[in-house]
Amino acid sequence: MAVRQPHYSPKQVADALQVSESSVKRWCDRGTIPTIRTVGGHRRIALDGLQSFLTKSDRALVNPDVLGLPALLSCRKPEITGAETDYQRHFRSAMAVGDEPTCREILQSQIELRQSERGQTRAEIAELLIADAMHGLGEAWCSNELDVYQERRACGIAHRLITELIATLPPPQSAALTAVGGAPEGDHYQLPMLLVQLALRELGWNSVCLGNHLPLQSFAQAAHDYQTDLVWLSVSAMADAASFIAQETKLAADLGEHIPLLVGGRALCDDIRPRLRYTAHCDNLRQFVELVAMMQLSLRR
Repeated sequence: MAVRQPHYSPKQVADALQVSESSVKRWCDRGTIPTIRTVGGHRRIALDGLQSFLTKSDRALVNPDVLGLPALLSCRKPEITGAETDYQRHFRSAMAVGDEPTCREILQSQIELRQSERGQTRAEIAELLIADAMHGLGEAWCSNELDVYQERRACGIAHRLITELIATLPPPQSAALTAVGGAPEGDHYQLPMLLVQLALRELGWNSVCLGNHLPLQSFAQAAHDYQTDLVWLSVSAMADAASFIAQETKLAADLGEHIPLLVGGRALCDDIRPRLRYTAHCDNLRQFVELVAMMQLSLRR
């Protein structure tokens, strides 16, 4: 048995679009919005007609709740704007629709191209594509152009792509330097950690990613247990700035002068960084790779 779809008056649609009722009536009369007439001659707009209008006019409902509709009725667009290059735009779109094979194909083609022509690492290329895409999808989600499930699905794809890149690398040699790291309490972001893990593995380190949302004293314990040569922190978010600062300075003191502590992440703003103790702060993955490579030479002497 067919389900009767809802019908709306021009005033309801106008309220949902945040335009004048006269504009909606004009669009109805011109056929821009598919319209039916009641026995009494009143205009009525069916749901499928409204959806067709929104798609063709590239409009979105400002107040969809007026019609009892979800916020993303007309906004599920595969095109996520804002990327600088065609391949980044293509990658963003594939992530938005959950097209994992296309994402993998673009990533591999860029790795082949950029490693040979520009000498970039897998980690840097993965960051160029994945970090850009997740930034774009995050903005689209915040502006109601994507549903949260699409952003979470993209996170899963990104996680698998980076994990696959790590798996293609040879195991570290027995004499490899050891690094441990992860993200502190309040930080649930996994992708920045995986990119650091990939970068260290590419440089030949025995890299141990401890995970995210960890108390900082765990990093000191892990440094002791692994007899590590380096500790790193990826800080994309923090639950409490004052608590983080206190724990971070204690961690640096526990590590002492012989174990370098590298920190980075978008949560380490200009107000917080001067109050921390660390060996070096890295603004991006490229800085991290260059610094670790120099440390590697120094530590092996």
